[in-house]
Order: sequence, then C-alpha cells, then structure tokens
Amino acid sequence: MIPVWLTSSVTIFLALALVSELLERWRPARRVDRLRHLVTDVGSFGFAVVLNRGIDALFAPVVAAHAPGAVAAALAGLRELHVGWKILIAVVLADFCLYWIHRAQHTWNWAWRTHAWHHSVEELWWFSGFRTSFLHSFFYNIPQVAIPVLLLGLGTFETAICFAIGMLIQFWEHVNWRVDLWKLDRVLVTPDYHRVHHAVLPNPLKNLAPTFSLWDRLFGTWVDPRSVPLDTPLGIGQPIEKREVPRMLAGV
Repeated sequence: MIPVWLTSSVTIFLALALVSELLERWRPARRVDRLRHLVTDVGSFGFAVVLNRGIDALFAPVVAAHAPGAVAAALAGLRELHVGWKILIAVVLADFCLYWIHRAQHTWNWAWRTHAWHHSVEELWWFSGFRTSFLHSFFYNIPQVAIPVLLLGLGTFETAICFAIGMLIQFWEHVNWRVDLWKLDRVLVTPDYHRVHHAVLPNPLKNLAPTFSLWDRLFGTWVDPRSVPLDTPLGIGQPIEKREVPRMLAGV
C-alpha cells in the first residue's frame, strides 16, 4: 500500500518546487528579478490554493452525485479499462478541452478578462505561473474534475495521480530553465514553447496548448519557439493600475 503522504498535494507541490528551483538555479533561461513581484506572486498563490481547494471540494461531489444514469451506462465500457489507460485518456481529453478554453480566452474580450491576470506576469518562473483569477480557475476546473470523475469514474488515488500530472505540467511549462530538448516540442509543450505564449507579440493566438503541442499544430496556433528571441518582453504590454487588480483577480 502506498503511504498517504506520497499522494498528498502538499508533498507533490514541495517535491516539484524543489526540482524546479534546482533547475532554475542550474541553468536559468532568463535573468529574473523574483523580488520585483514577490508579494503579488505570494498573494496570488494563496488565493489560487484556497480557490482551487474550494472548487474541488464543492464541484467534485456534485459531479459524482448528479451524473446522469444514461451517461454512466454509456461509459460503462470505458470505465472497465485498465487504470493506466483511463488516466491517459483523462489527461488527453482534459488537455483538449483546456486548449479550447484557453483559445476562447484569447479570442473574446469577456473571456480574456478571466485570463488577463495570468498574463500580467512579466518575470516568468515556476512560482509566478500560479497567478490566476477566480473565473480562470473555475473554468479550468470543470474539465479537470468532470472528465476523471464523471466520464471515467476514477477513484481518490487515481484522481491524485491526475492531480500530480497536472501540477507537474503547471511547474514544467512555467519553469525558468534553459534546456534544448531537440524536437520534443513537436509533441509536448516545453518551457521555451510556453514562454513564447507569454511574450508580448502582435498575435495572441500562439502556443496555446497546455500539454500536447499537437493541438497548436492541428488548429493553426503553433509558433516555433526558436523564432522568438529569448529576451522578448513578457506580460500584457502595458502597466497595470493598482485599482484594476481586484477586478483582474476576480476575472471580470
């Protein structure tokens, strides 16, 4: 039996934070002034943790309790698959849904308001990636909870694995690590790949995929990270007034 502490969200977070910190200190991609927005990043992180735990605690039981019987019957065969296949399916389906949510956020003004706070980051490192608004977290949690619980009927342990994978992706794509993984970005999102998405460029529809870069290639939003200078400014391209912060935190 696997010890409970190994699947604890706190343990997973601390382990990934340690690895990310070591990678950034070993070979940083850019010079980052962490103190510049540290108070904002810490506050945003605390807000995101409370919000995500609250949404999960409220949303997951509702999804499990009110799943239509017809849906459960239709998916019975899918739920009989080996747990490894179900986890893989959950990751791929959730990633596909998140790609389109993310694309909507960069297409429609009302949706952009839910996402602008995340793009206000100008110093990108593993901790700053947790800067998200209330509505951003709410919309992203829908597929992340509904797919493993409603569609695939994953249990607590399997859901913890999905959480660990999602947390790994969150750290991985925002880590300030200079690494050349050859052609890996043709399949998976890499730190360089996602850094392009945070860059101030004329086209906002660029490298939107959270995990699998295949979606960007299929749907015309792929940009070669090697074509964008490493020192390209990050953020939304304009200063943020303090009075705007509460609205951006809410995502409205």
